[in-house]
Amino acid sequence: MEEEQQPKETPEQNAGPTPPPIVSRPRARKKPFQWKSMSTNGLFVLFGLIVIVLVYSFIDRMFIDPPVNVETNSGGKTHIIQLDVLNGSGTPRLGQRFTDYLRARGFDVVEMGNFKESGVEFTRVIDRVGDLTAARQVAEALGVPKERVVQQLDKNAYLDVSVVIGKDFKSLKPLK
Repeated sequence: MEEEQQPKETPEQNAGPTPPPIVSRPRARKKPFQWKSMSTNGLFVLFGLIVIVLVYSFIDRMFIDPPVNVETNSGGKTHIIQLDVLNGSGTPRLGQRFTDYLRARGFDVVEMGNFKESGVEFTRVIDRVGDLTAARQVAEALGVPKERVVQQLDKNAYLDVSVVIGKDFKSLKPLK
């Protein structure tokens, strides 16, 4: 009967040492929003974007759309090619876009207007003074094929080249 009087072991006593109670740590307080760190990060992002734009601009200018020589030699003198842009496509304000494009590349566009005919199929570059080199330089800057460079001399003309914009203008560089 003695055996019966001995207390029975409970499972809690047999489990071994009891694990320490879980103590919840106080949560770390969030730092308040600081404009100073935000503005510093913003400056880094802005600087990175500026660098990317400048690198792209350099690559585009030097390799994708390299500059064209805008000067020509005539009579031993070097001068900037003077030209006029005539819109023969029938599309409004197209002459202004071509003029802006050529001026941005250094050409001297002295006149802009509409061609006597509208509905010209293909853009052409016309040599006015007998210097096909100048006309080819303008054609290269615009992306006009060399087959569309023609010569129509005009001794009364004050310019070197005329550009007549045709309906194929979407395939040329100013609109790409």
